[in-house]
Amino acid sequence: MLFRCVVTVGLLLFMMSPVYGENQKNVVEPQKSDEEQSVPEAVYTALDHLLSLFQPETELNRQQLSPLIDFVVTTPAGSNGFLKERNGASGAFHLFTIDGSFEHILSYAYNPDIPAYVTMPSSVQEHQWLSAEVIEKLKKLPQTVESGEESTLLRGREQEIITPDTNTGGYYQYSQDRIVMVLPATRGPVLISITSQNEPSEVGRKGCVVGDDKNWNYLYSDEKGINKTGLGWVDSFMYFAYSVIVYATDSENNVVHASSFKWLNAGWAKINMVKSSHILEGIKRFATDYEEILESPGLPETDTLRQKYLDLKQAPETDLRPQASSYLQALSKSEAMKTCPKSFRTMVSSGEYLEQMGREEMVRVLLLEYIKENMGRESLISSKNQPQKTQPLALNP
Repeated sequence: MLFRCVVTVGLLLFMMSPVYGENQKNVVEPQKSDEEQSVPEAVYTALDHLLSLFQPETELNRQQLSPLIDFVVTTPAGSNGFLKERNGASGAFHLFTIDGSFEHILSYAYNPDIPAYVTMPSSVQEHQWLSAEVIEKLKKLPQTVESGEESTLLRGREQEIITPDTNTGGYYQYSQDRIVMVLPATRGPVLISITSQNEPSEVGRKGCVVGDDKNWNYLYSDEKGINKTGLGWVDSFMYFAYSVIVYATDSENNVVHASSFKWLNAGWAKINMVKSSHILEGIKRFATDYEEILESPGLPETDTLRQKYLDLKQAPETDLRPQASSYLQALSKSEAMKTCPKSFRTMVSSGEYLEQMGREEMVRVLLLEYIKENMGRESLISSKNQPQKTQPLALNP
């Protein structure tokens, strides 16, 4: 018998971003809120239209997006709520603001030369565009926006591996389609990012959030399952997901209004175990880090960050591994390790985890520690001892 009982498990929800309506011209800057908000039917219609763009025969209708943009701009930051189910997937949304310019967000979060985990460290482990042409277009996107072109629409396919879920420790790898559009508006550009994961993820594997999730320390294994007593045997999947994230610029007040709308169907035995409250928790997890990082005065400049990333990628493993060892030793001695299952604690303390660390994981750990240090956060290792090069900046191929 496949199921002895039916259980609800909180699975990680990763989000991953027309012109304004006429009434936006006199928008009053919204105050912070933390209250449930209902979604008007016109907003649902706009979301339906955006998600229909993955069908080749559908053309963008910018006027149909006005209610969605108005909702993002006029609804108080911190508002959130649950969405109607979509094809059996649970849904939720959350609104937030980022102090700063649209160009600042674009240069970090939509820059193919800066890894996605830099701005989303608690959500994304690895990200890779599978469409080479999209990478080239993203590199040119800041110039395209600056030139004032009427609209830009990019389509591509990507692969993501997410961080461990805070409740189950499970993490997942999947591929999805993404559309990124930038549209002009009276108060500044609007960026809308739409994703559709229409094929199941790979089977969930066991990971661990080490201590407080806000510290961005994670461990991974190849073992299938989740870290829940009596449920370690579960073959869990993210079956399908949809997301829409909107960034609406208010140039006059140097702020960007943002909202993430997310639907997810995930669980095991083809049964959706996700509640809307789990999704909302995941969106807030993403938004909290996103805001902190992009608003931090200590965040390195994009050229500095790209060069640091390139240096780490090009460094021999004989340089990377000793630094990764220092990081793991610090983790092993910390109280935070007690939050991980014994199997992870043993792997770290014995050196087994270090031996199996791949280059990508070592680079990610060292780059995030470098960012922590620059932001004034507690870092487990000093970036002064990390591999350095003096060669001129080069872009990723």
